[in-house]
Amino acid sequence: MPYYAVAKGSKTGVYSNWGDCKEQVHGYSGASYKKFSTAAEANAFVQSGGKSGSSSSYSSGGRSSGGISGSSRSSGGYSGGYSGGYSGGSSKRSSSSSTSSSSTTTNRVYVDGASRGNGQTSKAPSGYGVYYGPNDSRNAAVPLDRVDKNTSYKPTNQRAELHGVKHALKNIHNDLQSGKATGKTEIHSDSKYAIQSVNEWSSNWAKNGWKNSKGETVANKDLIQETVALKNSINKTYQDKNWGNLEFVHVKGHAGNPGNEAADRLANQGADQYGKK
Repeated sequence: MPYYAVAKGSKTGVYSNWGDCKEQVHGYSGASYKKFSTAAEANAFVQSGGKSGSSSSYSSGGRSSGGISGSSRSSGGYSGGYSGGYSGGSSKRSSSSSTSSSSTTTNRVYVDGASRGNGQTSKAPSGYGVYYGPNDSRNAAVPLDRVDKNTSYKPTNQRAELHGVKHALKNIHNDLQSGKATGKTEIHSDSKYAIQSVNEWSSNWAKNGWKNSKGETVANKDLIQETVALKNSINKTYQDKNWGNLEFVHVKGHAGNPGNEAADRLANQGADQYGKK
């Protein structure tokens, strides 16, 4: 997918579609922005203030047909319509109960990752699960080797968790682009690492050139950068709709939460398929 980097504009950052990028640079004097094929190149361009990276550039007010155009609800793996016992995937939040028009639907999606051997070998059976509700066609159990092509990393639970979050974000983004979204979606995960990497730590990492406090390259940088770009684009659309920002909710794992337990089972089903064609 393309990545649109804004080094100078109303709001700098990396965006996953041209429309969001254009809003940051249109009418902005001296705007600097480019399209890249990888999140790493796009982030490097932003960090350099527009002085690095190689790609086709856009002039202010330019037009592009780029962006995420796929309408697929899933990013690989199989979606078997998991029929666990959890019955709720959305709720109504309202500032007034007198009219239905004042309420906003808040949807919930649960994600989880699983890795047996967790980074000890390059073939540790690993997968992730995405759960919306009973018999929902968007439910997914995905083996990690079907989506993770980065051979620099061994399969780990952290990468599985991040892939689960990325999968859910792709679905949210596609629904927003296609007009199918009826309200905002919360992502529920038992991984503090995944939530904080995408929602908190990534800002400082980006400022530090994606180095951690030890001066080492941030682990799973590739996945985190791609996921943050999706989150940024979703937040821009949410804000335009007065929905606020996308919310991540941490839930305690293996504590009887029906949605989390269902996502965990799907993650293990994904791990079961690891290495199988």
